Amino acid sequence: MTEFASASSDLRAMLWDISDVVVDYDAEFGSKTTYRVGGRCSARITCGTLAALEAVLDLIAPRPIFVLGNGSNTLVGDRGWDGIVLVLSGEFEQIEIAGDRVILGAAVSLPVAARQLAAAGLGGMEWAVGIPGTVGGAVKMNAGGHGSQTSSWLEDAKVFRFSENGYELRAASSSDLSMGYRSSNIGDRDVVGSASFRLVSTKPPDSKRIISDIVNWRRDNQPGGQNAGSVFVNPENDHAARLIESLGLKGFKYKSAEVSSKHANFIQATPGGSADDVFDLIWLVQQQVEKELGIRLRTEIKLIGFDPDRASYLRGV
Repeated sequence: MTEFASASSDLRAMLWDISDVVVDYDAEFGSKTTYRVGGRCSARITCGTLAALEAVLDLIAPRPIFVLGNGSNTLVGDRGWDGIVLVLSGEFEQIEIAGDRVILGAAVSLPVAARQLAAAGLGGMEWAVGIPGTVGGAVKMNAGGHGSQTSSWLEDAKVFRFSENGYELRAASSSDLSMGYRSSNIGDRDVVGSASFRLVSTKPPDSKRIISDIVNWRRDNQPGGQNAGSVFVNPENDHAARLIESLGLKGFKYKSAEVSSKHANFIQATPGGSADDVFDLIWLVQQQVEKELGIRLRTEIKLIGFDPDRASYLRGV
């Protein structure tokens, strides 16, 4: 078990009396992601209300944080991470429907939202059934698929913006967030609280049919198991999977990690395997594509607790 110096008594003293907050020190992190490998974090703080989140952010603002939703887009190094993982629950899991306007808490599961909205006769978010993430992550990275994306339906989001003066809660429209392909201007230390969407009326059976088609397509074309979905962002007018497969890397194994034999843009971990093996294989694939094809792929997943230079290069920054 790794002990982190920053999980110190001063942090305990600051947080002990805040309502609707649960703090775990030297807590599981990597095992809470869909990769199910990787190390621990110095502390994991779960906030159940907006007031609790605001109080916590005011106190921990100088410290490094990472917001963890379903962990479906994250890889944590085997050595863990000397920082604070923030988890949202309670109020942040609520769905509010008022006509064709919907407010989703940042911790709402995308597949759950897709199905509940379809049952309520609201269309537009059916695509989200195939993304095992949360609303907060979807807003931050402008998640999408099957011909649609978050920004197509987003009205505005409430975001705690971080600056040298601490955190400030702001409402931001889709255009304010500069949402592009799998990107926005929401920073790594910013925290999405909720998001409002304007949807369209539809017949529940029609939406449910679309959802069923998406679920079946993903089952037939994408692997299950320990992965974080697509590893690399598709380059303009091409697909990362096609590039990787063209180099004969589909099904390639490196120690305990493997390029999926079903979809080359998925890199799998194995039970009891190593997150560092997954990272090294991601690096190997990215370097090979750049060397052989002259195309620099950038990662879609978040890489936490790895060599910062290599992680930044993989992210394209």
